[in-house]
Amino acid sequence: MIKIEVFFQREVINQGEYITSADVLLPEFRELDGNEINFKVKNKKVKVKSFSQFGNTLHVKFGVQKELSTLTFDVNDFVNNFELPEVDIFISEYPGANYDITYNEDPYIKQFITKTFQHKGSQVSYYMYSSGNTKKKRPLIIFLHGSGERGFVNKLPLLGNGVPKEIYKYVKEKEDAVILVPQATWAPELNGWFRENVRNSLYSLIETVAINEHIDMQRIYLTGVSNGGAATWYFAQKHPDVFAAIIPCCGYIFNDNKEFIIEDGHGRYMAPKKEEAKRLDKMPIWAFHSIDDPTVNVKGTIETIDMVRKYSDVKDNVKETIYEKGIVTPNAHASWERAFTTKEVLPWLFSQSKEGSKEV
Repeated sequence: MIKIEVFFQREVINQGEYITSADVLLPEFRELDGNEINFKVKNKKVKVKSFSQFGNTLHVKFGVQKELSTLTFDVNDFVNNFELPEVDIFISEYPGANYDITYNEDPYIKQFITKTFQHKGSQVSYYMYSSGNTKKKRPLIIFLHGSGERGFVNKLPLLGNGVPKEIYKYVKEKEDAVILVPQATWAPELNGWFRENVRNSLYSLIETVAINEHIDMQRIYLTGVSNGGAATWYFAQKHPDVFAAIIPCCGYIFNDNKEFIIEDGHGRYMAPKKEEAKRLDKMPIWAFHSIDDPTVNVKGTIETIDMVRKYSDVKDNVKETIYEKGIVTPNAHASWERAFTTKEVLPWLFSQSKEGSKEV
């Protein structure tokens, strides 16, 4: 019986994770032109973007196709579910062949260790990448995911969008640093990082990692998107002495004692309070939002930045990028997609220190 090996490659991009290519190992050299090979998902043909052959290895590129996404969004639970698409392969030159198929995950995922942390009976899973000499003090960057990546030890925060991967690529090339990507457990309410027990566990985790990984306490950075963007604002004003700088995307300052303001078609937010803004008077901030965000109202960023700047001692280092209508597509909520592919963003962040910012 003829056996053909197939290696599908998964890749995390801004919109999530997709199968983007395949390598097919034929049992012997046989020149093909691409028309003899077909891929299907649920009996629907998958489009091939390009085809090449090197000896008995065929390399096929699919690009980004909805059918090849590994994540499906549950609109009722407002969370991503991981499910590998079953990709069938047919090669007309080998009608009776068996196929030995491997789905390889994005190599960057393997660079993160997966652990669970418990504090006073409340657990959070987390994913961590550590580079450089552990005896040398290094910066720590924390990424807080949005509501769609809630869960427990399922890697969704690394798969759901491209932000952790962009941070990883920058750190790999430019910095000796530790990347911490915690995960809030799922709950029927869309309250991810808003639950007090989860917040307490997260803060205790940050303290523990800072000690165990020999972190430079002058260079702890916090960033987050959507629910995680609101949590970024919350933690920064709650612990302004801890963080050297923050990058909140499509967020607002969450607090337990405030009510949501909801505007139809423009999403919800919480208005900032003067005492919250005053606690951020020395915090370098670069906030991002899209003006046509339908999920989190852009007023959450605009009103917060305006109030923070009013009381800030570092006004020149408090800034916002508000994308005009139609710039962030196809999902106007996902301003982080553009934010973290802006080449100045991560150099700006890592240049900040509680001892004073450095030239970029």
